[in-house]
Amino acid sequence: MAVSRMQVQGFGIKGIGGDLSAGLTKAIDSVTGGMANAVLAGVNPVYGLYTVLAATPVGALFTSSVYMNIDSTGAIAATAGSMLVIYSAEDRPMALAVLTLLVGLLMLAAGLLKLGFLTRFIANAVLRGFLTGIGVNIILGQLGDFTGYSSEYENKVVKAVDTLLNLNQVDLQVLLVGVVAVVLIVVLDRVPYINKLSLLIGLTVASALVPLLGLTTVPLVSSLGELPDKLPRPVLPDLTLIPQLIGPAIALTIIALAQSAGISQSYANPDGKYPNTSRDFAGQGAANLAGALVQALPAGGSLSGTALLVKGGAHSRWANIATGVMAAIIILVFGDFISKIALSALAGLLMVVGFQTINFREIAKIRHTSTASRAVMVVTFLATLIVPLQWAIFFGVVLSFAVFGIREAVSTSIVEVAPNADGIAIEQKAPDVLASNRVTVLNAYGNLFFAGARNLEEDLPQAAETRNAVVILSLRGHTEVGSTFIGVLERYVQALRANGNTLMLVGVNPAVYEQLAETKCLDVIGAENVFVASKPGESTLQAYEKAQQIIKAGSAQAEITQEAAP
Repeated sequence: MAVSRMQVQGFGIKGIGGDLSAGLTKAIDSVTGGMANAVLAGVNPVYGLYTVLAATPVGALFTSSVYMNIDSTGAIAATAGSMLVIYSAEDRPMALAVLTLLVGLLMLAAGLLKLGFLTRFIANAVLRGFLTGIGVNIILGQLGDFTGYSSEYENKVVKAVDTLLNLNQVDLQVLLVGVVAVVLIVVLDRVPYINKLSLLIGLTVASALVPLLGLTTVPLVSSLGELPDKLPRPVLPDLTLIPQLIGPAIALTIIALAQSAGISQSYANPDGKYPNTSRDFAGQGAANLAGALVQALPAGGSLSGTALLVKGGAHSRWANIATGVMAAIIILVFGDFISKIALSALAGLLMVVGFQTINFREIAKIRHTSTASRAVMVVTFLATLIVPLQWAIFFGVVLSFAVFGIREAVSTSIVEVAPNADGIAIEQKAPDVLASNRVTVLNAYGNLFFAGARNLEEDLPQAAETRNAVVILSLRGHTEVGSTFIGVLERYVQALRANGNTLMLVGVNPAVYEQLAETKCLDVIGAENVFVASKPGESTLQAYEKAQQIIKAGSAQAEITQEAAP
């Protein structure tokens, strides 16, 4: 019974060899990548190591996704670093812990409130523009450590320009080590089997040049502070910093959850079912709460880390748990080696990571989609380079909702359903002016809220000169309407009745019928003119038969009136 329960929850014994192998590969990658991300965040590399020790295994216990790797990522670390820059070097670790704590609480709340669906409202063009900007920021942000020239400007683009204008001040020893690291990583990434160790080999060989060639001006990781010789002890975050970090935490949470949502939909669990996004949110929240206790970096679902585990043979959650355990062993056994890594080699590694963050295939896909998508991507990209990253992501989210709203409004349309020459009902452009003495059947498509309802009102056929006509408007497929649309209906009914015309609604959802009744709109239209949806086409047929009777009666009355006229 115990074994079967473990298997059901993703902790199966089968394939443990694959889990251990994948975990070892990912642990090596996480140790090097964790240090690099800590540098991005502006803190001692040790805090990047703490992330994989705490967040990765704890997150594995609670996510719906069996394979999701929770770790610090370049985008999250770079964003966190831009937020922590206002703190002194001494205060930054505690601010980092509070930031990670808040991110964990927000993620946990998002998971418990089942808010996973919200990520679908963040446009892919916005996310791609932001991540591309992050990649460029990562590359430009490492130029100081990569070249040995420290620019006094704050903006990374300006720093890059300043570096180009002062190439005579570049430290050639530092640059040599950085270039060797980049070349090795790029070349080894293309070699099968060895590519899983390309980061480690690149860092090791490039750093080994420092003692071998007697390079005296190349700073090492040890210059950033002492590395641990034992595992971290829990630290209680300084809760007085919470008010200052709420905004940055929200921005980081949006970034992390938007990235992780793609993982949930990309990797099915061993049972073939796709993970629950909201539960994955909660799992990432638990991971960050654990990380906050050891002053780890904010963490989220890592697409590259998940892919590495799957390709490495992972079969269950044990792969992520093994990653944390093996990373702890590596840190304790090889801590002295880690302290001797050259900072320029680490900068080179980060520049490669930044370049890999730029997905040229996705950019090309968006570029060929539409002018609006291209514009959104470019604007978000430029915002990421110009303004602080937390404001850039807020800007991107607002832009996503604005684009969504505009497209929903524009997508609203109304068409006429009429028989063609063969007697087959087809949809065609709705008439601008309503014909007298006939039934006009219309279908309403799109969003019937706010601007969408206004657009629909403009497209309704005019009836200023129309007599004895019936308009049948189908609302099939609409489960809710807004007050703006109800106002549109009331005004159209009044405009039609002014000249003896009638409006009928068909395919009305029971919930919409209740809305019409509660808002008294049903009294304006007339309950006898509203037909609740039943079988497809049935309510339309009933309304059409009644409409024909209304027109016949109206025509007869018009003839009597005309005959009685002197």
